[in-house]
Amino acid sequence: MKEFLARLHRDERGVSVIELAFLLPVLITMLISVLQIGLYLQAQNAVRGVAGEMSRAMAVESQKQNQLTNRQIEDMALAVAVSPPYILNSSQLDVTVADSASQNIDRVRKIDVNLNYTVPNLLGFAKWGILDVVYTKQVFVSYTDPSAGAETSEDTGGDLGTI
Repeated sequence: MKEFLARLHRDERGVSVIELAFLLPVLITMLISVLQIGLYLQAQNAVRGVAGEMSRAMAVESQKQNQLTNRQIEDMALAVAVSPPYILNSSQLDVTVADSASQNIDRVRKIDVNLNYTVPNLLGFAKWGILDVVYTKQVFVSYTDPSAGAETSEDTGGDLGTI
């Protein structure tokens, strides 16, 4: 019996398999974590990019004297978000556009664009709240009250432009 135990102690065959069995779960977990972080960062950049594009689109439409409704802005944001280069999943994206509660600048419409996106989870069994990207952007566009009639730049003392 002593001889068998001594021979077993000296035998190094199979050590690599045992080490791999210990380290493989750790390595796989690290790989999945890196991929999950990459998905989160891509989604965060995409959401910020969509908000920036919506800001530019609203400024252009405002300069063309087009007054977009909140619903039109939401539809434009969803269309931009699901197309390249952003390619966000529309079922995981919530876009809310609302006029800001405080409209304290004359002839300027202050709009809050809220984007909420749930990043796809590589570990389906884990429900993490940290995988939600929430981004709010305030946009200021020039606004002419339709009931007051069209104002010219002479009436306003100069071109206000888009802030």
